[in-house]
Amino acid sequence: MSNANRTFTHLIDHVLMQCISIGSQDQELPSYLLQGQKAQGYLFDGQSLAPWYWKGISVIDGQRCLTFEPLPIFPFTELTTTRRSEALSFVRTLAKALLDLPSSFLDLSSGILPLWRIWAVEDGRILLLPQDIADLFASCADEETRYAQTSAWVHHGVHAPFSLCDQLSAILYYSASGIAPFAAKQTREDSFRPLPLSLMDTGLDADGVAFIDRTLTMSLTRQRDATGNKESQKALAWFLEQTEGLTWNLENRTQAPRFEDWKVDPQCTTFLQKQEKRANLRVFWRKKGWLVITVLVVATAVTWFTVNRIQVALTPPYTAGMPPVQIIEEYYAGQNALNLEKMEASLAKGTKDPAAMEVTNLFVTRQTRQAYEGINTQVDPNQWIADGKPAILEGTFLYGVTDLSVKPISENTYEAQGVLYTPYSYSDQEEQTDAGTKGIPIFTYDITQQFTIEMGKRGWYEITGISSPHVQLQGRIIVETYSRGANTAGLQ
Repeated sequence: MSNANRTFTHLIDHVLMQCISIGSQDQELPSYLLQGQKAQGYLFDGQSLAPWYWKGISVIDGQRCLTFEPLPIFPFTELTTTRRSEALSFVRTLAKALLDLPSSFLDLSSGILPLWRIWAVEDGRILLLPQDIADLFASCADEETRYAQTSAWVHHGVHAPFSLCDQLSAILYYSASGIAPFAAKQTREDSFRPLPLSLMDTGLDADGVAFIDRTLTMSLTRQRDATGNKESQKALAWFLEQTEGLTWNLENRTQAPRFEDWKVDPQCTTFLQKQEKRANLRVFWRKKGWLVITVLVVATAVTWFTVNRIQVALTPPYTAGMPPVQIIEEYYAGQNALNLEKMEASLAKGTKDPAAMEVTNLFVTRQTRQAYEGINTQVDPNQWIADGKPAILEGTFLYGVTDLSVKPISENTYEAQGVLYTPYSYSDQEEQTDAGTKGIPIFTYDITQQFTIEMGKRGWYEITGISSPHVQLQGRIIVETYSRGANTAGLQ
């Protein structure tokens, strides 16, 4: 039995007192919990509530202990061992007590009533400790004890008014099986689907097994039908009605099975193996799903490029019939749109595009972030200038060629000039952003590039050669940015 559940009698200043161990004396108690008037607890005899008060905090055998007048109590954890035969009676008495308690006494912010607030008296009464004392237990307990007393009983996704009905059913499950239904990690990862009591050889009457399994896996719709929008404690009337005729035929025992024991039980093994697979898959998608999605997006983008380039090779380009100058203008329009298909529409077979790698990398980055974050990261500088050079979304950038002019310089050769906007420098020697500057640095370059264009065998002009661009730094500008969701009215 954990220290948090140990109760005993002890002489303090020659007076016999009942004690509950809270934790080691080495642990500091939160001072704010010990100040002011002592919070009131309650004793319930099955008919009425009576106020109950604790006396103090004492150190006994190296343990800090809660002390109060002698009362033969035992923790609810014994309902799965030495008090197993009385479990249904005690749980129903607890339900009646909770029904009568003032709502201010209960703190159901976590969705459950921590077990260290619930104690049973040997004569059948129920002792309910105040929340202040439960906070003392929680502050001094180790992680394992805190989990066993609180977290293991939390069932996420339950209709709030149904939460206490769910918890009391979980205590009956615990009494029958020896394990809390939602304590195992794989159970919690598997949408809180407990090992069915019907697969466990507990000896409990079939109607009791069916009620517990049905209640712990009840759909939200049925939970709402059962309890409506009542307060959780008032909804316990449904629990009392459902358990009134149940037969509880379980016997006491000295030791309860552990989860590991049920894992090797032939009737439970298949369910638990399948559950572990489902749980591992859910954990994988939660931890690695973003990576899988990113890889799929990138693979899709690369496949799109490959398939479309094959199609382009087999069909006339959309530039068929255009004069050379217009073909070159369309090439840069494709670059501004990060559209490699459009850039290479008029390229003759074997002609290399010097901007292909840069455009491909920017396209994949843009498509990946658009799929993952829902934003288009690239802004065409021509549109940005036409809009009056407004602030752009944080995390986006300008890329593309503006002020384009094309002129012939020989029979088949043309020279294109323009201004290239790019978020990165083409030289390590160029000036970087000043510390503290708000906005994104954009580099502008004067760009000159030559194109060779000839009439192809299929009857339209084709680009047969493109020189590497000659770039000359024009300057660096700081483009103002705004965060997502910010009001950008007036930002020009």
